[in-house]
Amino acid sequence: MPKLILASSSPRRKEALSGLGLAYECLSPEVDESIHDHLPARDRVLALAQLKAETAAQGLRRGGPDEPELLILAADTLVSLEPIPSPLPEGIRPDGVLGKPESRAEAKAMIEALEGRIHSVHTGLALLALPSGRLETIISTSRVEFAPLESREVESYLEAGDWEGVAGAYRIQGRAALHIRAIEGSWSGIVGLPIHELYVILKRLGFPL
Repeated sequence: MPKLILASSSPRRKEALSGLGLAYECLSPEVDESIHDHLPARDRVLALAQLKAETAAQGLRRGGPDEPELLILAADTLVSLEPIPSPLPEGIRPDGVLGKPESRAEAKAMIEALEGRIHSVHTGLALLALPSGRLETIISTSRVEFAPLESREVESYLEAGDWEGVAGAYRIQGRAALHIRAIEGSWSGIVGLPIHELYVILKRLGFPL
């Protein structure tokens, strides 16, 4: 049976795999995510997921032919505004992508840019098989609609600290869910590991589920 390696330190991705009852090991490859900043968001998440999987593979030593096949799973998620607002709020890139806010002020600008409108969440998955080198990739794109927020609601959200360390300044499984009016697409993809798409690429590479 192939051995599954998760190339991520994300607690949410670990929880998703554990919730499926899958045995896996973790690696946390260090990559320069800025090298693909020139790509559109959908292409960027696939390129970064592949880069993470390939970087993780470089750190794995293979032994003899009797070792089990390795399947290295990597993911990347981006939040993007479409159309891009003008003027551009603080912390939002010129292509409309929302990264992880570096300050409370950036988080506030992001939440105010999201409230009352629809945005996209793209998650790319890459599954790399060793020793064959076969690679499978897939993408999940969902649309999320935030309700309009009053200034006191924004301040209350920021006080709770749910914006820290996450792209777009929100976790859909956290307090932000109070203000999300509609979702079109994959809830698990918005969390960061789309379950159906994961099943598809695991099946392509013969992982028994």
